[in-house]
Amino acid sequence: MNKRLKLWIGCCLCLLGAPGLTGCSEQAPGEPGTEEGDPVSLRFSLYRAEADEASTRADAATDMADGKTFCIYAFPAGASTTTTEPLDHKVYTVKSGVATGELYLYRGTYDLYLVSYNSSTEVPELKTDGTIQVSNGKDFMYTSLKGIVVQPNQTGENMMDVVLPAPFKRLGAQIKVSVAAGDFQPVTPTSLVVNSFEMGGLRASLPYTLGGTTWGAVANETFATTQSFTGFTNNTASHDIKTSRESTPVVVLPVDGSAMISFKVNLTVGYNDNGVSRKTTNTYPAEIQKVLLPGMTYMFAFTLTFYGILDPADLTLAIGEYESTVTLDSDEMGK
Repeated sequence: MNKRLKLWIGCCLCLLGAPGLTGCSEQAPGEPGTEEGDPVSLRFSLYRAEADEASTRADAATDMADGKTFCIYAFPAGASTTTTEPLDHKVYTVKSGVATGELYLYRGTYDLYLVSYNSSTEVPELKTDGTIQVSNGKDFMYTSLKGIVVQPNQTGENMMDVVLPAPFKRLGAQIKVSVAAGDFQPVTPTSLVVNSFEMGGLRASLPYTLGGTTWGAVANETFATTQSFTGFTNNTASHDIKTSRESTPVVVLPVDGSAMISFKVNLTVGYNDNGVSRKTTNTYPAEIQKVLLPGMTYMFAFTLTFYGILDPADLTLAIGEYESTVTLDSDEMGK
C-alpha cells in the first residue's frame, strides 16, 4: 500500500472516530451542566394563619414547635401511593417555623406527602402497601404538595424554598378532662386529689393512606383500648375542692358512637368524721355514648357531688362537654 492510500485511510478512520470521541466527553445525565443538573435541596416554611384567621377558619393552625419533626415521602407526579414506591423519604425538623432536612430531588415535577406525629422523637412509617398504621394516642397529622415543580431558587444554586400553602390537618380527636367538686355539697369534703383517670371504649389503631383525607376502614373492629390522663393541675390536698383539676390534653382516634365510652376516676377524698380528719380512696365509674370526630377537641368536665359518708354509691359524676376545632397547641400536644 502506498503512502497516499495509507494517509487517506487514516483520515477516514479519524473522521469516523470523531463522533465517538465527542460522545465520551459529554456529561452523563444528572451531572452538573446537563439539563437535569445537580439534585436540589428542599427547605420548607410552615403555613402560618393570619391573626384574624385563627378565630374564623375551621382549619386555622399555628406553626409546629421547635424540635418537632415530620417525614416527607416523594413520588413522581401523579403516581399511585399504594402501587408505587416513593423515590425517597426524609425526616425534617422544625426551628422557628422553618423545617430543614436532607431531601434532594432532581429538577422535575413531584407529589410530596408530609406526615407527622407532632413529636420530636418519632415520625409515621410507611408500609409497603402505601399505608401508615396509626396507634391510639398518636397525634397524627398530614399535608401534601401535589404537582410541585422542583427547581433552584436562583440559577447556580441547589436550594429550593417551599412555603406550605396549608396547615397540617389533624385526624385525631384531642381530649381534656377535668374534675372538681360542685358548688352545692350535702357533705363537704376537705380535700380532693385525682390519683388516676382512664378512658375506655377506644380504637387500638387505624390505617391512613398517603394522599387520603380520612382514615381507612377496618373490618370487625373492637373498641377495647384505654387511654390514661395525667398532669392534672391544682391536684393537691391544699387546693380548694371546687377548683378544677384539669388534665394534660391527649389525642385519641375518632370513634363513631357505636360503643360506650367509659371513664374510671380514682380519687382520694378528705373529710371530717365527727371532728376527726379522714381520707377515703375509691374508683368511680361513668359512661357516655359519644361520637368523637377528627380534628375536634373535647372537654369532659366531671362535677362531683358528695353525699353521706363519701362511699362510691354516694358520689355522682355530671359530665359536661366542650367542643371546638382543634389547633396545634404545640407546647402541650405530641410530647
